[in-house]
Amino acid sequence: MSHFDNHYIDPRQGDMLDSLDASDGFDGSPETPSATVEAPRAPDGLDRSDGLDGSGETPRRTVLDAVREHLGRYLAPASDDDLDTLALWAVHTHLAAESYTTPRLLITSPMPGSGKTTVLEHLERLVPHATPMSSVSSSAMIPRLIAATPTVLLIDEAEKALSPNRPGIEDVLGVLNSGYKVGGSRPVLVPSKEDGWRAESMPTFAPVAMAGNAPDLPEDTMQRTVIVTMFPAHEGDVDESDWELIDVDVRDLGQRVGAWADTIRAELRQTRPDVPRGCVGRIKERWLPLKRVSVFAGSDWPERVDQMIRNDLDQIARDREEGLSTMPIHVHLIRDLHTLYEEQGSAFLSTKEILSHLIARHPERWSASSTFGRDLTAQRLGRMLVKNFTIRSGKDTDDTRGYHRTVFVRAWRAVGLEDSSRRSDDSLSAEPSKPSEQSEASACPGCMEPYCDGDCESTR
Repeated sequence: MSHFDNHYIDPRQGDMLDSLDASDGFDGSPETPSATVEAPRAPDGLDRSDGLDGSGETPRRTVLDAVREHLGRYLAPASDDDLDTLALWAVHTHLAAESYTTPRLLITSPMPGSGKTTVLEHLERLVPHATPMSSVSSSAMIPRLIAATPTVLLIDEAEKALSPNRPGIEDVLGVLNSGYKVGGSRPVLVPSKEDGWRAESMPTFAPVAMAGNAPDLPEDTMQRTVIVTMFPAHEGDVDESDWELIDVDVRDLGQRVGAWADTIRAELRQTRPDVPRGCVGRIKERWLPLKRVSVFAGSDWPERVDQMIRNDLDQIARDREEGLSTMPIHVHLIRDLHTLYEEQGSAFLSTKEILSHLIARHPERWSASSTFGRDLTAQRLGRMLVKNFTIRSGKDTDDTRGYHRTVFVRAWRAVGLEDSSRRSDDSLSAEPSKPSEQSEASACPGCMEPYCDGDCESTR
């Protein structure tokens, strides 16, 4: 079992506030119908009789549906997608180790009194081994907490706890960033009888939820984060979270999520569902855990996650167009060249043509009015392409110096772009793959290059 298994050991019996039927098999109890246990396995490893694959035999609703309905009763986020995200994230914490990565959850709002702390209070009861905190005293505290008992960190007042003005906050954020992937660790000084102090590598991998009024988090942290926005609820919109009355029932629901997670743990580890085109690198690392959960939840949950991913990709594209996100200049170059070759439909463009088009189309980057202060030259173009993409110029049949379209294909694919002139037959398979299989190289959403650790220098 994963060390993120549910904290509660013996599921409670009897009627639950969430109205899940103990006989439907979702709580993992002995009352699970024999048909669910004994039904033959489908070729893809999913049991068609248990309803977890979204088939017509779904008894009533899944555990994920129950979590979403519960959260919708007490919380009023900005959109239905935000409720979906909260439910998916809460359930995925029970399967974080099996998902390999765990996205950071940011619960934000434009104003105080929007229910962010209430979200954390519900998550505290739904996730395994929660550790609520309103401050992070040192970067060593988190690894020590995780080493003692693998936990889910719930950080309130993130605009203060993770403020860029706090001394030592870079180290704290470094711990949070490294802990989004299985195997993350951090050297921590621990007492030693022999040497006084010695460095010991401690784990940093843990799900993290942060709540705050638009906290100022660095770009590399945001690249690992899914966002939920909360607005103040009007009277009558949601029920009051009176913990004296509902505490036991919410913990029961969290307990049942953990029991359900145990039934799919091994299969989820070996399942890598397909995601929408363009979902690569860090974007994929933050969405794939939620997509994995959605596949086992069934119903229309996989389609919901795919739509959320597409919305995220669209927002990233709009931010780039509007200058709201930074990108290294050489990535701008390779993307601008893709647009140029796609529009021209040519297999070869001369260096002179390329320079002319780039300067005219994007003067803010390639003309004398850019921050560089000079028009793009053939020499600078060549240096950028060779240094960053190992792309060199060539000549056509007329001995004209320029670039053949084919030399850009791999670089375009590395940044999530496709060459429409040659639809590749070796695209990634949509079939689930096992962890033992070699996975695709991750691309850094900062510079969009594979094998980058995310420490690249972004330049507009």
